This record gives sequence, structure tokens and C-alpha cells, in this order.
Amino acid sequence: MATFIIRDARVFTGEETFEKGFVYVSDGKIKAAGSIDNIPSVSDIQVISKPGHTLLPGLIDAHIHANNGDPLALRQSFRFGVTTVCDMHNEVANVRAMRALTKEPDTSDYKTAGNSATIENGWPIPVITAHDKSPETLAEIATWPKLTNKQNVEEFLDATKKENNPDYIKLMHESGKSMGAQFTYPTEELQRTIVDAAHARGYLTVAHATSLEDTITVLRAGVDGLTHTLYDQPPTPELIEAYKKNNAWLNPTLTAIGSLTKEGQSLQEKYAHDPRGNGLIGEAERERKCRCMGFTTPTSKAEYAYESVRQLRKAGIDIIW
Repeated sequence: MATFIIRDARVFTGEETFEKGFVYVSDGKIKAAGSIDNIPSVSDIQVISKPGHTLLPGLIDAHIHANNGDPLALRQSFRFGVTTVCDMHNEVANVRAMRALTKEPDTSDYKTAGNSATIENGWPIPVITAHDKSPETLAEIATWPKLTNKQNVEEFLDATKKENNPDYIKLMHESGKSMGAQFTYPTEELQRTIVDAAHARGYLTVAHATSLEDTITVLRAGVDGLTHTLYDQPPTPELIEAYKKNNAWLNPTLTAIGSLTKEGQSLQEKYAHDPRGNGLIGEAERERKCRCMGFTTPTSKAEYAYESVRQLRKAGIDIIW
């Protein structure tokens, strides 16, 4: 394993910043980091001087979708300093392909929910099939669980442990309220059954929800964290209390919310064409960054999402980016 010291760089440890600092790595593990004044005296070691550079801990992207097992999801993330990604839904074959890819150089570590806990015609089936009814896509959807009761919840969790060995279990709770639609979505009782059974197996649970009502309902069912925040109306004291009761965290995905409401269009285009990304992102991916999802209503606003983050953070809720 590698042993070396990097010095003379700006070092951010996650808590402190040292304008002229060092990082000491021994046998592939960080042993010390801090001000250059405290650099350890170690003989027979490679010393690398990097003035004008910045060192910081590897980033974690808490919400990706490696659709179709796209290897770019791991390679592109790594180029931007993301050393771990959390995939929020994927089929068995794709999970296996992504995990195999992590053994190659210059790829991020991979965490996954595997197949989400879905129901017949529940999210995200309606939005996917509205744009893609290809035999390949329909065949993939056919492999998703269609949960209805405790028995098939137990069967799903046992099967996904064997097939995917997931790192967490993801629930879908999307009624369409924020999007001007009406989707089929699980009952609170079913969601509680999934959460309880997942917890009994030692899994953390996360949930998709984008409206105030849906978020409170799935928190009431006992989930440990949310993979989006709301954008249909302002946050309420009831929402804050629901998060606090579960000691739940929030991954707000504000960029996704901006795309859903179309209010993020200009920022998407700005960052898609930032010259610092040249050579790090392909033209096809750059073009996709400029598209908005546009699933919204006249009253839904990105500002509600931002305000939810402000209030939840002030209340001590962990915000995970």
C-alpha cells in the first residue's frame, strides 16, 4: 500500500482549513493532516509538494440513478472528486455490473438500494412508460416488486438481500400532488410494513416523496431519511416534528427540484457550459444537463424546497448533499 506525504497544498479536513498544509498517508490510510508547521518527520518517504492545489476528503453523492448500469455514473463522478455514490434504484443485472466496475481504476465506490419497494403502477412506472414503452424497458419494469401485503414484503426483502445485497431499502411514496398528476401510491400501512420488516433485517430505509402530505405520511411510517424535499407548499411545524420524531435526515436534491419546476433552467445551462468541466463531461451529458423535467403545477415552487432546508437545518435535522 502507498506511503507518502503531500505538502504545501491548501488542506480542508472536513472541519478545518489549512492554507499551507500537509496530508500524511501510510499504507494507503491517512495518518495525519494539518498545518505544515506540524508535518511529521518520517524518513525514507516520498514527499510531494503541491502549492496552488487543494486537498479535501472524497465527496459522497447521496442520490444518483445509474440507469441501465451506465459505467459513466462511476467514472464521471470520480473525475469530479466524488469517491462514493448512492444509487437510489437499479435492477439486479445493473447492480452486479456496477459493483464489478468498482474494481477498475478511477471509479467511485458504489452503494445501492437495488430494486425499490414499488407497487403496481406506482412511481416511477407512470412517468417512465409515458416516454419509453420499449420492450427492454417494459421487461425491466416487470422485474420490479409489486408489493401489497406483509407476505410479499418479506419475500421481496429476502430476495433482494440474496440478489442485490442492498446497502439500504428505498420506498416510493409519490402521489403526484407536486406534479399536477394523480399516481397510484402505497398506503401508509404498507409503507410501515416495509419499514418494520427492513429494520428487522438491519437495513436503513429511505423514501421518495415530493409533497408535504406525502413526506409527512412516509415519515409517520417510520423511514430514516428522505431522498427529496417538498416543493408543493411551504414547510410546516408538523413537517419539522415528523423529521425530529424519526431523527430522520434529508437529501433535498435542490437541483432536481429546480428541474422539476423549470426554475433551475438558467443555472443548469450555466454549469453545463462551465469551462472547468471541459474534458470531464461529454457533449451528450452536457446537453442532458440543460433539460428540465418540468413535472410541476402553477403553485409549486423551488423556494418551498429551499425554505424546507432552511427550517429543517435550523431545527437540527441532518441535511445530506
